[in-house]
Amino acid sequence: MDDTNIVRDPNMVWQISIEEVPDHSGELFQNALEPLVSAVSRQKRNGEWLVRAYTVEQPEPSLILGMISEAAEKAGISPPYVHIELLPQIDWVAQSLQNLNPIKIGRFIIRGSHTPECTNPSTIEIEINAGTAFGTGHHASTKGCLLALGKMTQSPTPKNCLDLGCGAGILSFAVAKLWKTKTMACDIDRNAVQVAKENATMNQVHCLVRCAVSDGFRSPIVRYKGPYDLIMANILFRPLVRLAPSTIYNMSPSGTLIISGILEQQKTAITATYRSLGLYLIRSFSVDGWTTLVMRKPSHTSPIA
Repeated sequence: MDDTNIVRDPNMVWQISIEEVPDHSGELFQNALEPLVSAVSRQKRNGEWLVRAYTVEQPEPSLILGMISEAAEKAGISPPYVHIELLPQIDWVAQSLQNLNPIKIGRFIIRGSHTPECTNPSTIEIEINAGTAFGTGHHASTKGCLLALGKMTQSPTPKNCLDLGCGAGILSFAVAKLWKTKTMACDIDRNAVQVAKENATMNQVHCLVRCAVSDGFRSPIVRYKGPYDLIMANILFRPLVRLAPSTIYNMSPSGTLIISGILEQQKTAITATYRSLGLYLIRSFSVDGWTTLVMRKPSHTSPIA
């Protein structure tokens, strides 16, 4: 691999691909890449693995190759070919919504404004148009969260909720329409927060959903509005681990946590992380290789400092 052939643009996402990985060593190469990237996936092809990793930071080829060589040595094979490329800067949200029919997810229907309103009074309709903020309801992790919300049966229903990493705001709107519940929607991306505000107005839930820019719980308004009866975090494995202590600290006793953006092979590790801090698993949902977990905080434990 020639480092000089890699185009450099900090505003785009990098993809690292390893093809023809033997069946017995796929997990080794996945584990080798995980500390260096934001997400890793594996796909079986003709009895071998295709391992792909994604990162918003420019990868260092020598570091990547070093980790892969170590994994290959442990697996007893020759180092496989590694391909690093910069993905095209495409508006994936607009592309996914173009000519897309409304999608039904449990009790919810997600549609764009270019499609007619649903006439079934038993469904909860959420309108999301193409834009630059992540989260249209068509990604598997968002589907898992919506399925989890639709299955929640505890009484009383949550009265104070947080959508952590809200993107376009779809989970916040689902909660607001499902229970008429006040929800804080926050995201580290200012553009996403602006889109969420506009979408809240479009969905007529702007009186219930408050949007704010925040990196986790760093914003005073996010901390002030807690503790929360329900926290939803549809982000990725590494930030979910990093935010675990502060998330649990800001949960009410008996509060519920819905987390997603987790690959199936990461389920055991993320469950162990949150269980070690006092939460217990209620149920999980698996959609297209992505896992959503529903966990609860016991009523008798004190918040973790």
